[in-house]
Amino acid sequence: MKNGENVIQVSRLSKKYGGFLAADNVSFNVGKGEICGLIGRNGAGKTTIMKMLLNMVKPTSGDIVILGKNMADGLSEERSQIGSIIETPEFYDSLTAYENIKIRGLMIGHSEKEELLAALKEVNLDAQKDKKVKKYSLGMRQKLGIACALLGDPKILILDEPINGLDPIAIREVRQVLENVVKKRNTTILISSHILGEMSKIASKYIFIDKGKVIKQIAASEINGKDKELEDYFVSLVGGDSVD
Repeated sequence: MKNGENVIQVSRLSKKYGGFLAADNVSFNVGKGEICGLIGRNGAGKTTIMKMLLNMVKPTSGDIVILGKNMADGLSEERSQIGSIIETPEFYDSLTAYENIKIRGLMIGHSEKEELLAALKEVNLDAQKDKKVKKYSLGMRQKLGIACALLGDPKILILDEPINGLDPIAIREVRQVLENVVKKRNTTILISSHILGEMSKIASKYIFIDKGKVIKQIAASEINGKDKELEDYFVSLVGGDSVD
């Protein structure tokens, strides 16, 4: 696929739990090489959408196309090309970072030492690979989660609130890691957040979600500081800081 071609296509996707619509007729596209911010308040439906893309949750209705193949035809091969972090990454605290990523590698068939070390280096954890994870900060744990997600050289990363709860320094480090991943690997990233100001520093496109519905898809260049009224509207949706 060429840059700009859609690697994720979602059409009329819904998920109903009893009488509650967690995702309501959602449609959006993500192009190859994009960093796409899925933006909305906590509880807006972001995680549910991501879980449906990863087959962790079955949609009530709608279509998902990943790397040109429809969900209805089975997506096991295509989903193997997705690395992900959903909610908080879980690790064995008594083991080192290297031991943890090796376990992850064994689970997915990518446990070669060179690849494991390269992934840790890519997220700037190579110097701390022998430190036990219980001594890691939250930011370091998030970077270890990204390293695990990079195993197998996925074409797509789906990251659920990877900067949530991080201090400004850790947020900047995670942002730099993701920018370098896109630059080096041309990976497509779908990243959820409720912090519009931080996403403005990395996203090339936004998908705004409110109460399970897509309110707007918009290129970052169309909003970043160019339309104060539009910006204020989106900030009101997510309750975060303005774009700077």
